[in-house]
Amino acid sequence: MITSLSLFVAAMAAAQAVDKGYVVRVDSATVWLDLTAADGASAGRAFEVYTEGEELKHPATGASLGRVQNSVARGLLKDMSDKFSTGEILSKTAEIKTGQRARLTSAAPAPKPATPRAAGETEGRTPKTQGATLDFAVNAMTVGDFDGGGRPQIVLASENTVMLYAYPAADAKPLASMTLPGTGLRILGLEAAALDGAKRASLFVSVYDEAFKRFETRVLKMESGKWLKTAELAFLTRGYQDPAGERRIATQQVLDDKTFPFGALYPLTFTDGRYAQGRPSLGYRRVDWLFSFTTAKLGAVDAPIFLTPVHALRVQLGGDYWRTPDEDYGQTPLRVRWQERLLEFTPPMAVASGPKGFEALYAARNLAALGGLASPFGLFNRVFNGGVRRYDG
Repeated sequence: MITSLSLFVAAMAAAQAVDKGYVVRVDSATVWLDLTAADGASAGRAFEVYTEGEELKHPATGASLGRVQNSVARGLLKDMSDKFSTGEILSKTAEIKTGQRARLTSAAPAPKPATPRAAGETEGRTPKTQGATLDFAVNAMTVGDFDGGGRPQIVLASENTVMLYAYPAADAKPLASMTLPGTGLRILGLEAAALDGAKRASLFVSVYDEAFKRFETRVLKMESGKWLKTAELAFLTRGYQDPAGERRIATQQVLDDKTFPFGALYPLTFTDGRYAQGRPSLGYRRVDWLFSFTTAKLGAVDAPIFLTPVHALRVQLGGDYWRTPDEDYGQTPLRVRWQERLLEFTPPMAVASGPKGFEALYAARNLAALGGLASPFGLFNRVFNGGVRRYDG
């Protein structure tokens, strides 16, 4: 009886001593690992994903020396939980798969140096927004006076972190940074505004929260040199130019309803100490997606300018319209598939005005790298070029 009980206890202990160090989920450049603080994991700690190959044996004794370990990817941990951690992949040599091994390393991997390329040579199949100066891919950008010093500053966002820099930037080290908490959180856009009447601008961070499958906006403000969250809004925010050329913030709620997923576009307001969707709605004809439009004064017409589902630029002139014939504008690698829809979070468009009113529209344009196949697959050259369209009446 004692022997049987001892064997049972030993078997239970062995079953509970589960080996740690595995990839449990992969989504683009984000991985989930089963490593926690108890294993030495912490935000900013470097890790490596690897696979195990053939067994190594000592040639004289035949004793097992372990297995060949093949490095697959390297990255940094970003967020911690009680039972898992999430990390961002910085470099990889092969496809990352669930079930592969992972381990913590002592130092962060150095950014891979840029490869010189011949004149006219394009990037490969993967969109590249990461340069030699910054060691992260930029998801979004905005400019504003966030510390009240009277000078503009620039904020850049990676997948889930916002970083404040001087403008123009003195070096690659941010003045302040904040990683937004959440599992699978993805930053989709940044806007700056001081709607509360304060001297300092607030930062409006539009995000997709994968854990709850919802879109929202986190409002941050600089306090004593650090980012502080001041509000959480149940809708997306996006800047645009009104017909007079003033910068405005619009809002839209994405609803959990397949029959009517997109709410109307409303201005962002600040009343009685809180942000809200103002009234009435913007009501621009044919404009139904927040991340696709701006406006301009074209003669006597207040005209919305927006991107169509096939990436053409369309100018709505009352009951008439004009659109680009065959060029792709606004394409972006920031896309979210939600309720069988592909939502595209396109780069902002800027309107330039002169003494006679509207002069030009600047919009990101997809430059084909592989001929006609470039557009459907969303391929980009290393630098977005500004597309300019003039209005001649």
